[in-house]
Amino acid sequence: MTEKTYVKTGKAEFDDFIPRIRSFLAQNSLDQVIDGKKVRGYRTPDTRSIWIRDYSDMLRGVKYFEKDLKSTIDHFAETQADNGRIFDYFTTFPEKLPCEKENWTKYVRVPVEADVEYRFVKAAYLAWQASGDDRWIEDLLPKMEKALNYILSHPWYWDEEKELVKRAYTIDTWDFAYTAGAHDWLQFQVTPDTFWGIMHGDNSGYCEAFRIMASLFDYFQDKKRAGFWKARADALQARMNKACWNGRFYTHFVKITPVSVPGVDEYAQLSLSNPMDINRGAATHEMAVSIIREYLERRERSSAFAEWFDRPSVP
Repeated sequence: MTEKTYVKTGKAEFDDFIPRIRSFLAQNSLDQVIDGKKVRGYRTPDTRSIWIRDYSDMLRGVKYFEKDLKSTIDHFAETQADNGRIFDYFTTFPEKLPCEKENWTKYVRVPVEADVEYRFVKAAYLAWQASGDDRWIEDLLPKMEKALNYILSHPWYWDEEKELVKRAYTIDTWDFAYTAGAHDWLQFQVTPDTFWGIMHGDNSGYCEAFRIMASLFDYFQDKKRAGFWKARADALQARMNKACWNGRFYTHFVKITPVSVPGVDEYAQLSLSNPMDINRGAATHEMAVSIIREYLERRERSSAFAEWFDRPSVP
């Protein structure tokens, strides 16, 4: 990591912020050698694996310090399936000690997750913003489009009737599905008994990814492709807001398969992608104000340890 990024205000709480973040991130870097090439990425502390999910989010901070932003993205691109699918993560370290001891190279895609491909697009975009490598991102555009087209065509992830991204019933963007007791452990697979629905965070992620594609094609003077992706983003945003907005915030899960979860007030669930819907530009200004107000009001009245954990009664 470089030491060039800094803030000087004379106030320790601000001046120490960047060194503190840099220190946190430095402890989460991970180098792996795959096919004779070094791949450098960033991870969460609980695993020695590079997840595109974690990496794309961490890049928002990492891009200010790290020189090698592209090798991880290149590796996800190189291992993309012919149908466009992107792996969730890769690792060369044993994961399930003491049973697994082999230092093989391992790739995993969790079938119930629908958010992987937009995170690949976002990661590539952030790396390009920081590096300014036009040739690199231009060469990557076909793989980025291929990833998005995979989601738009796969029956596990695209609902033809609603024209929205769907997934198995998970906790917001998490990677295991609710089974109503039909499965005796975490369920990562799609089965005939899967409960399907629309999760707002997936759709806001693809709205942003579509707009990223539009901005990149516009930058490279391909007005036709830019217009195509902008139109897709606008249409997806409109359908998402119509289907998922409950008047105060985004409903956690709009069900396609009928199912109830005993003991859970699903109407009141304020799931974590709500603030991301604001950051990604899917929420209008009025919606963003309503979401923020919901958090503030819950903080005032909640006895829970955090406002987002509060479950108020149904009005």
